[in-house]
Amino acid sequence: MKKLTEGGDRYEIYWMVIGIVLLAITALATYPMVYTLGGSPNVTSDIPSNTSSNRVINTIINATQYTFMISESSESLKSITILPNGEILPYYYNLMVVHPGEYLNMTMYGVEGKSATESMYIPVYNSKYVVDTKILPGISQYAVWYSGTTNGSYLPYGAYTFLNSEYNGPWFSYQAGEILVIPESGYIPYSSLLSYISSTKVAQSSGLIGDPYNPPLYISNSTDPTFYLVSDDYALFNDSVPGPTFAVAENSTVTLKIYIPTPKGDHNWLYNYSSNGEPYAINNIYVGVYAVWWNGTITPVVYQLIKYDSPINFTFEARAPAYLYGIIYPSFYNFNPNNLSSSLLGEQKGYVMSLWGSVLVFEG
Repeated sequence: MKKLTEGGDRYEIYWMVIGIVLLAITALATYPMVYTLGGSPNVTSDIPSNTSSNRVINTIINATQYTFMISESSESLKSITILPNGEILPYYYNLMVVHPGEYLNMTMYGVEGKSATESMYIPVYNSKYVVDTKILPGISQYAVWYSGTTNGSYLPYGAYTFLNSEYNGPWFSYQAGEILVIPESGYIPYSSLLSYISSTKVAQSSGLIGDPYNPPLYISNSTDPTFYLVSDDYALFNDSVPGPTFAVAENSTVTLKIYIPTPKGDHNWLYNYSSNGEPYAINNIYVGVYAVWWNGTITPVVYQLIKYDSPINFTFEARAPAYLYGIIYPSFYNFNPNNLSSSLLGEQKGYVMSLWGSVLVFEG
């Protein structure tokens, strides 16, 4: 019996050593990928070696709870957002801007202490690459997206939705943004706008059945179009995040009529809580119209502080290639009823935005 026991012990040691060796081999083999989980830096090989540097936009994405902060830089485009209070930000919120035939060379980070596991998802849209990359705090991820198709042609000008496809809390479905594909100069050819509509319909009727992604598009050939936007009790314009996309002719006089009701419950992020647990309606945030210029700079055109239960009307001349409307930056949300939020009982907070959308400007 003693010999059998000694033999059994010996085999147990063998198996333990084999397990440790296999674990070590696995760790060594996968170590280069550990800190790029979800997207290896090797994806940069998706950018052809003969691509001119001025066709590559270096894109840094910092993901926080419910918001993407996106910095872009290239020889022809740089992310700059000027807010109504004069603050200048070197990034966009939930937005990317690109010209046709350019590559977005993305490096993505989860902001430690301000994010959970998230994911950058850019659907097909007939584009060359699909992006579906996890973003985790403390880990770098990489992805490439090309504003062109697999056969080398350019994507039509338009607004293409991207989103967080990883549940990270109750507002995760509001963490959606747009890639604005705009001209390097001039305005969108009307034929390209029709191609955008056609390609969107094709995508929605084949690979994206049941998942519309791109917001509804409304086109006006009028010289003075008027559009109506009504928020519902869930802080959505026309049941869409982002809100509807409008297309107008260059130099037309555009009027937006916006209505936002007073938020009445926890299903609306405009219904917030103070640090002592008292509910209140957010009232220190701007609603406005912002021009998106050819070089990526975003400037305020008309704006005012949010006003509930009465119309907010904006009129502007369509002189930029695209515009954003609504609330284009997030507000801090803290679910804290009766001051019960704590690290012990649980916390639910983050930066949320949903009442916004874009306007495309086509050649008149």
